Amino acid sequence: MAITNFDAELNFTETYKKYNNENVAIREAMCLKTMFNDYFTNIEEGDVFAGRVSYGLVGFGLENTTGGSLYYCRIKKIQKLMEGIKLSEEYKSKVRAMITFWKEEVFIDQETSGEESSTFGKLIKSLPKEVLDGTSNRIANMGGRVAGAYINYDKLMKIGLPGLISQIKDYRKDAEGKGKNCSLHDGMLISLEALVDVCQRYASQGRELLQTSQNEEWKSELRKTVVALENICISRPKTLREGIQLMWLYALAAENVNYGRMDIYLGDLYASDLNKGLITEAKALELLQSLWRLIVARRIAANEIAEFNARVVIGGRGRRNEENADKIAILAMEASRTVIETEPQLTLRFYKGMNPDLMKKALNVIGEGRVYPMIYNDDVNIPAVEKAFNVTTLEAQQYLPYGCGEYTIDHIAVGSPNCSLNVVKALEVTLHNGKDPLTGKDLGLKTGELSEFNTFEKLFNAYKIQIEYYVQQLSKRHALEYKVENEMASFLLTSILYDNCIESGKSLVDGGPKYKGGIIESFGIVNTADSFTTIKELVYDKKVISLESLVKVLDTNYKGYEKEYKMILSTPKYGNDIDSADAMVEVVSDHLCTFTQNQAKNVGLDYFLIVNVNNYFNVEIGKITAASSDGRKSGTPFANGNTPTAGNDKNGVTAFLNSICKISPNKHAGYTHNMKFSKQMFNKERVKLEALLSTYFDKGGTQAMMTVVNKGDLEGAMIAPEKYSNLIVRVGGFSARYIELSKDIQLDILHRTLY
Repeated sequence: MAITNFDAELNFTETYKKYNNENVAIREAMCLKTMFNDYFTNIEEGDVFAGRVSYGLVGFGLENTTGGSLYYCRIKKIQKLMEGIKLSEEYKSKVRAMITFWKEEVFIDQETSGEESSTFGKLIKSLPKEVLDGTSNRIANMGGRVAGAYINYDKLMKIGLPGLISQIKDYRKDAEGKGKNCSLHDGMLISLEALVDVCQRYASQGRELLQTSQNEEWKSELRKTVVALENICISRPKTLREGIQLMWLYALAAENVNYGRMDIYLGDLYASDLNKGLITEAKALELLQSLWRLIVARRIAANEIAEFNARVVIGGRGRRNEENADKIAILAMEASRTVIETEPQLTLRFYKGMNPDLMKKALNVIGEGRVYPMIYNDDVNIPAVEKAFNVTTLEAQQYLPYGCGEYTIDHIAVGSPNCSLNVVKALEVTLHNGKDPLTGKDLGLKTGELSEFNTFEKLFNAYKIQIEYYVQQLSKRHALEYKVENEMASFLLTSILYDNCIESGKSLVDGGPKYKGGIIESFGIVNTADSFTTIKELVYDKKVISLESLVKVLDTNYKGYEKEYKMILSTPKYGNDIDSADAMVEVVSDHLCTFTQNQAKNVGLDYFLIVNVNNYFNVEIGKITAASSDGRKSGTPFANGNTPTAGNDKNGVTAFLNSICKISPNKHAGYTHNMKFSKQMFNKERVKLEALLSTYFDKGGTQAMMTVVNKGDLEGAMIAPEKYSNLIVRVGGFSARYIELSKDIQLDILHRTLY
């Protein structure tokens, strides 16, 4: 949508100013009410459901994919757009004053933070220098957002908007009777009333379109849409169409970008429709296909080429009425087969004894070249989540992957993955006594000169000190970030559908949910472990090269040291079912996970966990990391997630999967496993493939993210991209059209072993 003025941004700003001194919940509610007038855009011809959005350049969001982190103002973009839009000087003056207000009054320290949202300025001002420095560097870094929130869509289906309003009023009355502050409840009611207004506006628009549209086929659908919009304003949804419509508008309004266990909350509505003869399977599929397209349109509205969210989860333990849920699960996979897009990120949880038709359908869809569904093994993941998150078995059954593969607990836990940790860089600076060899500047702790590391254990202990310091600083910052966020926002519509927020009168990050945690996205565990394997074997065990000489080789990026480079490449590597290499990954992983997990209680969190999901950051962070002793050259990508470095797995697919199974899942919040199969193996040798996957999962495989391509497709797409517009690949924790990726990411995927 072409921007011709900044009226919406100015209106939002005036609302913020007007309510700036009110309770944060009231200010947020009034800002949402104003934002919804411009945020929700018109129904477009062909839409089966109402609900499109245009993210303004000023507004409120949970994270950048919904406009911004908390209150935001895209200053640079506004300034650039002003140059090309014909505006009066008086109007430009108003826009400049708006920018000044956000920059000086809200962001406080925008120039220092380099960000354009309210989290950063106030957060940076509140951080002790050691924490700020320790979380703003090439080893450890941290953003600010509230990502990964999963709201209780099932509750929304059961009681609807009127039921939520009634429940909030009841708890407000009780709180008022006890003399408690009712601002959160008041803000919740205002935000829900604003959402009801959105439904009514869309119904009104639909009636107008019925009078003007010449598309009779679409008008037949539009009449049903109008009825659904009218009905969800006054009662809980009673049909599949009404359920989808309510879920979609609520997700947009709450700015939640993951859609939960859809087969649970829509399964009973679909079964009821079928029993009453109100719908056919074909029509139900059309409804899901329409929803899938709107999910894609939402990403486009956010100007995201590759999205990390939009999870729809099906299958798994902990579902009621599994027969009903399975019907929706099968339809969801068919929708992903027929709507060839990168979203939603359809995710299938499975367990032994579950309806086998679901897995059969999943493999058929993946075999056609779709990257969905991603497959998660409940028989391993549920007990692992129970241990890692320290939750009950029933709670662990509600684990959900989100983003790039992190886990959370459905509508009872909030744990945004705001930290990143470059594990390879930590080893790198340890080998240079705290200096970054690429810049020559001090970066890490001074843990000793190389001459002091006369045993492998001494070197490894120095590395551990390095890593532990940065994990500690990240944990402290994470806790402080929640404090700042809570002072600024209540996340009203999300809080409404989180357990215990309405009841307690406490919001999402104010202690309402049962569990509040944090996540560190780690990068390079595999490369670090392979580097240690090389060092141990060549320096300490075989003594064929000194540590000083090895570091000198690394500092030249292997130039002039072909003999040493070949020697390094010949050392054991993770992914080949070689015990020494795999055991080192276990050691590096276990240390990092255990130490991180133990920081939660020190900073007042319920959990603090590592993930090893590696989106495209395995490429980006690799660019600022020098050569490592696993044979990786300076500036090149890390291994992606918990899979081997591209091309290092040389002993076949069985060995590859055996290595992956050795890493314990009991102390982390999600390790991703990307696998690239040929269509020949996946389809023509299906019996072998199924046996392979079955054994992998039986041995402890937690999940599988599979890309199925013809040999030569990736090379062909780089030469003639116009012929491969529908070639979708699994990048890391997200999927994308191959031809839309940067060349370095394309090459990283190309170099991964094809089985």
